[in-house]
Amino acid sequence: MKKKPTQKQKKSSPRPKAAPPALTYIDKKYDLVVVGGGIGGTIAAITASRRGLKTALVDNKAGLGGNASSEIGVSIDGSTFFGFFANMREGGPVEELKEMIAAVDPYFRNTQNSGILLFWCEKEKVDVYSELNVHGVQTDKRRVVSVTGSQSGTERNYRFTAAQFVDATGDGTVAFLAGCGFMQGREAKKTFNEVLAPDKADQGIMGASLLYRASEKSHPTVFRRPEWAYEYKTPDDLPFRLTMGKGPQPMGHWWIEYAGDKNDPIGEYETIRKELLKCVYGVWSYFKNDPERNMANYALDTVSITPAKRESRRIIGDYILTERDITERRHFDDAVAYAGWNIDIHVPGGFKSRFKPNIHAFFPWVFTIPLRTLYAKDMDNLWLVGRDMSVSHVALGATRLQGTIGTTGHAAGIAAAIAFTKTLSARETAKTYYKTVQQEILKDGSFIPGVTSDDAADHARTASVTATSSIPLTFERADDWIPVGKGRSLSFPVTAGSVDTIVMPLRNTGTAKTDVTLFFSQCNHPNHFTHHTPLAQQTVSLAPGVHDVSFTVNAKNLHPGLYAVLVMTDGTVEWLRSRIEPYGAYTGYYDPERYFTPSKDTKENLYAVQKTIMVTPDAKPVEWHRIFRHRVYHYGRSLDRGNPALPFVEITPRQNPYAPANITSGVSHTDALPDLWISDPSQPLPQDITLSWEKPKRISSVRIVFDTDLDMPHPAIEPIDYMVKSYTLSVLSDNKWKTIVTVEDNRNRFKSHDFAPVKADAVKLTVTSVHAGGTSARVFEIRCY
Repeated sequence: MKKKPTQKQKKSSPRPKAAPPALTYIDKKYDLVVVGGGIGGTIAAITASRRGLKTALVDNKAGLGGNASSEIGVSIDGSTFFGFFANMREGGPVEELKEMIAAVDPYFRNTQNSGILLFWCEKEKVDVYSELNVHGVQTDKRRVVSVTGSQSGTERNYRFTAAQFVDATGDGTVAFLAGCGFMQGREAKKTFNEVLAPDKADQGIMGASLLYRASEKSHPTVFRRPEWAYEYKTPDDLPFRLTMGKGPQPMGHWWIEYAGDKNDPIGEYETIRKELLKCVYGVWSYFKNDPERNMANYALDTVSITPAKRESRRIIGDYILTERDITERRHFDDAVAYAGWNIDIHVPGGFKSRFKPNIHAFFPWVFTIPLRTLYAKDMDNLWLVGRDMSVSHVALGATRLQGTIGTTGHAAGIAAAIAFTKTLSARETAKTYYKTVQQEILKDGSFIPGVTSDDAADHARTASVTATSSIPLTFERADDWIPVGKGRSLSFPVTAGSVDTIVMPLRNTGTAKTDVTLFFSQCNHPNHFTHHTPLAQQTVSLAPGVHDVSFTVNAKNLHPGLYAVLVMTDGTVEWLRSRIEPYGAYTGYYDPERYFTPSKDTKENLYAVQKTIMVTPDAKPVEWHRIFRHRVYHYGRSLDRGNPALPFVEITPRQNPYAPANITSGVSHTDALPDLWISDPSQPLPQDITLSWEKPKRISSVRIVFDTDLDMPHPAIEPIDYMVKSYTLSVLSDNKWKTIVTVEDNRNRFKSHDFAPVKADAVKLTVTSVHAGGTSARVFEIRCY
């Protein structure tokens, strides 16, 4: 008799295969959904959340930051362009973010950005959905209704419904899936009348890059090139690239770039990644074995696995920003952001091209970006931020920087909040409420060239402003001299309405008399000098030796702004140096051959031009060059904030560009004028600045913008001698001063203080100390609400 099988012996019957579960979505409803968690998308989400919108931030990467995420590592650069655009670092939320990064990543290696952004979002009540790929968009006529996607970490599917959406994906994914019109590739020269565009349109685009980080060890390190990596034996194997930069290369490199054989950064994504990895490891092997670079002790720390894209789809808005808008500095009533990088167009083909890796086309000064470029023309509720905004291929070369993208996110977040609150389309918002968007941007401590505050709610605008001291425009004689060459210039702010005389010490080092021609002219911006349209001109015959030359200017009814004295000669002349460099004064030299200025008829291949390219309206040559320095913290070295040497002048009458009234000028940024209050450094701290009214004002909030040296590309890793350290805010009520705010260790440019409402006859800011031994209080703006 057979025994019954035990439980263990029983053979299990095969289970019938279950049908795969139906795809189900978790529904989430928001006021605003931002898709794309780069710098611009994150700032857009935070800006809207601060204005009361329930906001979601959906991103397809593990870490926020987009190209500036901790994993990819692109730097948050922008309008300073290594000092070429003086004092043009972005303020507002972009500065706020960079201050947070500086506190934990003092070398700005961009390894901490994602964590900083994640908890910034948490603080500002933004719901973040990471590693979530949006693959569907539902529309109803001209509105995006919802987006759907899958989150890899949670294996969940989501449907996000909202009244407003922001496409900050870089690839324009939401707009593309919604059926919006877009541009891709290079437009022909004739399409937008752009001199930097090719003669014929093609599909060429700027490629993606992979970046590496390395560090020096205490001993030699070994690196063996993988067999799959490219081998580079001579500089000619990667022309123009392997010779860039001298010495060790601990971070790099933007020129390790590729867009695929078909210029399809989306369809060829995996191929692009592999090709870039082959290049990265080949380049590192070359550097390690180059004895002139002294990299025997260096080792790779990380190599990004995610390519940093520069270009794919550009969505068409109600306005397409082009090269001419940049070079002509076109005025836009709806300007909401600005940019100041060069027109940096990378060569199609990337590292496989034999041409220079990019065109660095300079332009004279920063330009503005209109709100109409920040929404899709085919949808009523879809805003655009970053690389997918409405720009031509050429203009993208100047707008794709991370700092600039952050400013567009700030603008789009404010505009989306207004559109939501007032139930308007993006187009209606841009047409009717662009001034409101501008004023909100300025209120957050940001800057838009040509736009000033007219906030009727700000009581500071009607206040009388006094201070315990301020410093006039002053130069001091030094003992050494600056060569004039063919021409030397000095620009300075004029606020007194006139310039009567300018005295300048000149030295003729020759043995015979020489003619020197002096010009006095107005400057449109700090990079602008001209001797062609002088307000005054004088020629003197300079005998050998030292002379205090008095230039009779007699210029009256001068509008406050930047003006210059220019010295031109064919002789051997020197100009006495000033011992100090007043803020907002600049110097330059005459060099009409410095730049190559292409015109619409230019036939040269611009990727083969070795001279610095400068694009201007109608190819007008730029003959004067402002001397500037890249004022930045270098790895392992001290903070370099030195200024170019300025020549000495004595100006009559005295100019006062740092007056207390500047804090209510409506501008919290230096442009043609300094627009800040600087106390007299010879007077000891504390120093006060007071706003007073004839009739008491009900005040519950004070906003302050300090000076953190916006001529540097990033906030200082340690507080600098411009930055106010400790201060108090006091109010005068019932004839008694009461301290309502005390700050002991300030490290921010923008501070907002809210308190219980008080009826105030006056508000006083008392600066009690300045970081790093600074001796002057420096304040751009005070607002009272």
